[in-house]
Amino acid sequence: MKIKLSPELSYLIGLWRKARCPDGLGVQGGKDILEIFSKEVIDRQLTPPGKLLTGEDKVYFYHTAYRKFFQEVEKAQLERFKYLNEYAANYLAGMFDATGHIDERGLVSLGNASKGDEMMLLRLGFGSKRRSERLIIERPVLFLTFIRNYVKVFKGHKVFDYIKNERKA
Repeated sequence: MKIKLSPELSYLIGLWRKARCPDGLGVQGGKDILEIFSKEVIDRQLTPPGKLLTGEDKVYFYHTAYRKFFQEVEKAQLERFKYLNEYAANYLAGMFDATGHIDERGLVSLGNASKGDEMMLLRLGFGSKRRSERLIIERPVLFLTFIRNYVKVFKGHKVFDYIKNERKA
């Protein structure tokens, strides 16, 4: 079975990378993340609905080929997501949905960030500053504009209404 990277799969890999659970191939976290992961996995036919397992605050499935593929993409993230395209936008949107934060002052950050994440953001033109385990995005409007069509957890956040109105003006 040959698995090809698609923009939709890029989103799932980004989400899995930041919210992964120790069992199988899955995520842990809040209700929103679990629902989105479950829906995407079933819609993309990665596993039949009956094989999707749940635990306390986690949802996962077992599939060796997909697990290996997800791990390969994770290792090669700097090469796979080096262009401002739909693949990178989906991957960043998945990461942002898993660990992103927008505070009341408009600071946009990614949590649980590695040096590789920082390098990838820099290569894509999104500078960031490290504050403990979080990366503060230096140009949040540009970043949020890039991922706004692909985020799912933050889809209804009021900042995206502001960005849409700002771009029309």
